[in-house]
Amino acid sequence: MSGPYDGLKVLDFTHVIAGPFCTRLLSDMGADVVKVESPSGDIMRELPIMYEPGMSTAFAQYNCGKRSIGLDLKKPEGLDTAKRLLAWADVVAENLRPGAMDRLGLGWDEIHRINPAAVLLSISLFGREGPYAAISGHGATAEAYSGLMSLTGQEGGPPSHFGTPLADMSAGVHGLAALGAALYLRSRTGLGSLVDVSSFDCLFTMIDQAVGQAEFSGGTREYGRYGVKHPQTVPSGVLATGGGEYVTFSGVGDAAWARLAAAMGRPELAEDPRFAVIESRIANRIELYALIDEWGATFPDAASLLQVLHDQGLPGARIRTVAENRGDPHLRFRGTLQPVSFGEAGTQLVQCAPYWISGTDIGPAGAGPPHAGEHTDAVLQELLGLPPDEIEALRRTGAIF
Repeated sequence: MSGPYDGLKVLDFTHVIAGPFCTRLLSDMGADVVKVESPSGDIMRELPIMYEPGMSTAFAQYNCGKRSIGLDLKKPEGLDTAKRLLAWADVVAENLRPGAMDRLGLGWDEIHRINPAAVLLSISLFGREGPYAAISGHGATAEAYSGLMSLTGQEGGPPSHFGTPLADMSAGVHGLAALGAALYLRSRTGLGSLVDVSSFDCLFTMIDQAVGQAEFSGGTREYGRYGVKHPQTVPSGVLATGGGEYVTFSGVGDAAWARLAAAMGRPELAEDPRFAVIESRIANRIELYALIDEWGATFPDAASLLQVLHDQGLPGARIRTVAENRGDPHLRFRGTLQPVSFGEAGTQLVQCAPYWISGTDIGPAGAGPPHAGEHTDAVLQELLGLPPDEIEALRRTGAIF
């Protein structure tokens, strides 16, 4: 079987996380992704853990299955080569600062002139246009602006970062979704379009109830912090057992709360005016969570606590570490973890596009991530039909490596 995007040609000018994550998903689904790297290379190559020179686990996560062409776009010959590749591409992807592609001579107008059918996917912090478009920074900047960070952390404490670069990851997934819409539009019109994705926008649309509550209350209703205890869907959150293991639990809704109270051996709490309905539980959540924490600490381990919860038909799970999911049988079965050859580093399991699409095969195309410029000659020969002497002439100018 082939991937659902088999035959899709992607010219990839992205770096770091947001863009490379999106194009990695495209590669997993069968697209031919040609990554354009400058002489300095993608900075992710130098992050931990380095398993060989210029190759890191961070780079591998976002670039498996791609081909790399080394181009110096500041040299006229390098820029000309990039423009010739634009004519080949179905999709051009970039996540440079707004205006950077235009300054290079590879902006949307030039792309559309060279290849009217090409789709440009542009990912940035605040998008190409708008009052914040010129603000620079990393994903954490978008996370701070979005308001989502203000909802994270312990109540009464400082805001908190997330356990993943959430702005970048969400922008990559939204970019993938928007690209599918643009390609469908092209199938009807024959023309490519500009897809402008903002990390800030993506995060803001992912916020659950807080936006609606603030809007409908005129800004007077505060959502609260979602740390180890949820501030609105009360009671739910994280419980510590006496043995030091952690469990996530939920008793949301009057019926589920009554079952949790029964599991605690305190059925009368379900009728207590402080906790009888959701608004009273929210208002008195600190007191309620203290009672639940005291109960959870009586269990020696997660298994014994979960047994009681499950006996009452309540959801709950022991909180795993990331390391525990190495080789997880469900992730292996679903194809979300797949083995990839990393040369001397051996075969390792890597994260893949987490989709099942019938009649297709989804996963890394070929081996692990490319070395910088590893496929330069092959790409120029195969995609542009350049003879060896012309490739060598480009190499002498420093336009390619």
